[in-house]
Amino acid sequence: MICFLTSAALAALTALAPPAFAQEDKDNIAGPYVPTPWVIVDEMLKLADVGERDVLYDLGSGDGRLVITAAKRHGARGLGVELQTELVELARIEARHQGVENRATFIAGDLFEAKVSEASVVMLYLLPRFVTRLVPTLRAELAPGSRIVSHDYPLSPWPPDKTLSFDVPEKEAISGTPRTVLYFYVVPARVGGRWAVALPKSLLAAPLTLSITQEPDKLFGDVLVDKQVLELRELAVRSDSIRFWLFHRGRMLHFQGKVSGAEMSGEVRSPAGVERWRGHLLDSAKPQGS
Repeated sequence: MICFLTSAALAALTALAPPAFAQEDKDNIAGPYVPTPWVIVDEMLKLADVGERDVLYDLGSGDGRLVITAAKRHGARGLGVELQTELVELARIEARHQGVENRATFIAGDLFEAKVSEASVVMLYLLPRFVTRLVPTLRAELAPGSRIVSHDYPLSPWPPDKTLSFDVPEKEAISGTPRTVLYFYVVPARVGGRWAVALPKSLLAAPLTLSITQEPDKLFGDVLVDKQVLELRELAVRSDSIRFWLFHRGRMLHFQGKVSGAEMSGEVRSPAGVERWRGHLLDSAKPQGS
């Protein structure tokens, strides 16, 4: 177990300042600073499968325990963003004490202005209205496959990939219930827009034009082929992988592949066998929180 500063040392530091808050938004307080219980720290890091190749950002990092634990136990690099300078200094002191100051960095700043593009993992413990406010930024800036864990509050309207519920008795004094829910998300590739897709002529002589709508809570599309507009069935995007079905001329075609920026490619299976397909982005859709 990582040992943080004694309660006396913490009291000495916090006595120098007014009550600490995790984050402010102009005239609104995002929520009181509440340290994440250790068992929840462990479960958040486990759920995100944090490892030595990860860069972990904690937005509203408080005393820095998530970032420091990720660095000390899992070998990750991390950045904590915290508005309260007293908490930032406390986190820096503890990072030095734990010998991870080279891998655990803390800055004083507004988490809503933080650039998160370098993160592979993001941790959140914020009030609901502030968690949801971050959704467009997280989906736009994080690379496909990046993981997010939000403590107690979902990133609505984005549905989580997984949830984990358990009881933590010490939380009852804080929130009136021991119940804890962790919401886990994997950032999908950005596929909204029109795509030109090329297939072997033996499979389809006519070119395909895919039109995909992607929002946090919606993903659907259609394809223009042979002057017909057909629905893309079972369209799914997870990390940089995409798959969908297309029923055309009595045949079901199953597409699966990878997305890399403005390009996608993979295999298409049909009753005749397996062929390769490639696509490139014609026009990207204007993001709507995605």
